[in-house]
Amino acid sequence: MKGRILLLVFLLAALVVLGYMLTIAHHAKKAKKAVGPTFIYARGADAQKLDPADVDDGESVKVLNNVCEGLVRFRSGTTLIEPCLAESWQMSADGRVCIFALRENVLFHDGTPLTAETAAWSFRRQMDTNAPGRPSGASFAYWPALYSDIESVRALDAHRLEFRLKNSNAAFLANMAVFPAYLVSPQSYIMLGDGMQRQPVGTGPFRFRSWQPNERIVLEANPDYWGQKPKLSRIVFKVVPSNASRVIQIQTGEVHAIDGLDPNELSVLLGEKNLKLLRAPGLNLAYLAFNCRKPPMNTLTLRQAVAMAIQKPALIRAVYRGTAEIATCALPPVIRNPATQIEDWPFDAGKARELVNQLQTVVKPITLTTNDAFGATIKIETNVIERVELPRLKLHVMTNPRPYLPNPTRAAELIKNDLEAIGLKIEIVAKEWGSHLAAVRNAEHDLALHGWIGDNGDPDNFLSIMDPKAATIGSAINVSFLEDAELAKLLKAGREETNALKRPKLYDDVLRLAHELLPLVPLAHADDMVVLRSNVEGFVLQPTLDVRLGPVSLSSRVTP
Repeated sequence: MKGRILLLVFLLAALVVLGYMLTIAHHAKKAKKAVGPTFIYARGADAQKLDPADVDDGESVKVLNNVCEGLVRFRSGTTLIEPCLAESWQMSADGRVCIFALRENVLFHDGTPLTAETAAWSFRRQMDTNAPGRPSGASFAYWPALYSDIESVRALDAHRLEFRLKNSNAAFLANMAVFPAYLVSPQSYIMLGDGMQRQPVGTGPFRFRSWQPNERIVLEANPDYWGQKPKLSRIVFKVVPSNASRVIQIQTGEVHAIDGLDPNELSVLLGEKNLKLLRAPGLNLAYLAFNCRKPPMNTLTLRQAVAMAIQKPALIRAVYRGTAEIATCALPPVIRNPATQIEDWPFDAGKARELVNQLQTVVKPITLTTNDAFGATIKIETNVIERVELPRLKLHVMTNPRPYLPNPTRAAELIKNDLEAIGLKIEIVAKEWGSHLAAVRNAEHDLALHGWIGDNGDPDNFLSIMDPKAATIGSAINVSFLEDAELAKLLKAGREETNALKRPKLYDDVLRLAHELLPLVPLAHADDMVVLRSNVEGFVLQPTLDVRLGPVSLSSRVTP
């Protein structure tokens, strides 16, 4: 009898899964009927995961921008907030309660209707460790950095969703437009389990079709999309690690767009009539992170020596070829208070070498015993000077180009040369992007070349790279791992201050304290660049580097 019951349960479960897959297949069949061309976007690395709540890398986000959506979004080409899955919202006078009114007749790609309850699910699974919807190994790294002020989420009725905050948060609406706040179908976790990390089910203009790791991710048009129907029938996100190969493929027309551009290729591409370059000042930062939990980088003197040894102008010339500006602090000029003046650490190799020598010179007290002329024992207290070699430091770097660092290994070589010139021993540890990310999150580095792309244009988002509450081993956004109570206090004050005239002063204080504590060395703010074939229309370079392909089309015009 027990065997029959188990068999029946198994058959019922199989029927449910079959029904779900048939639903997906039905929508995929409809998608094939969509009219339009295929668009191929080449980038230097593959996505890591496709669960919006559990990613923090740009390559994953580029795909999710087209599959999933949030309650609000950034107006194209800006960081201004506009409605998306929510038609409107109301914020309480104290800034601690926000009610969103959701659009009606919106469907997830699996046919699940969008309601206040299905929307709430995407937030509750991040808030509550016991809630359903948490795939194995999920870290939800962005939640403590951006959303920890959310106290509760509840459905008031079928289409009204209420958020209550522990504290007011000036960046709340901006954070709601960032990818961890994208909605996914609750049914997808029920049916796919951990598979939802590789098969996202959102409400966006394109639906997921297939993924060949390290080769391509394919999306197809969503014919049931609630907004303007996409003009492309299919999108292919193609992985092409080599900068030179991506350039050749855009020149020959094998792909329609490339990013991760090597500035050395600019002059060649600018002469191509069938290509066009989109370029704008970047909302990004390339930096050298110190592992402040790990000796010897937990010593401020050594961090100061490193900061004074790096030749930033030479780095900008060699790596960026004029497509970046020197960074003196973590915030890029486009979001920094214009009145803010943060003095950079000066280049001074002599002083840096002197500091390293001090660290390698240890004075030890000793006691010498001898006898005087009458045979009495005499003890003499004195000091001896010993030289202690600093350990070889591991400098971690990604091998794939990043928007803030187009040639990471070249940058690592230049920094290694600068640091060895002041007496340090450096070992470069180069890994592909995913492995690099995992290593620095787990604090395996002494030094790490890393970076940040602004998610929402708010200073709080950028400065999360120094926030002690974002320094959890394994899911860290703060890969410097510096924990300082005063810095944490200032960051919290800036986050909660809703007076736009008072916030800049708080962030000025954050930047000045960060300059003194030195958890990282700001290196560069790079220009954002994407190269397109000339017949690509409707592509907008977004400040957050989101890749929105819904409005994109391909014209039949070809430049002779």
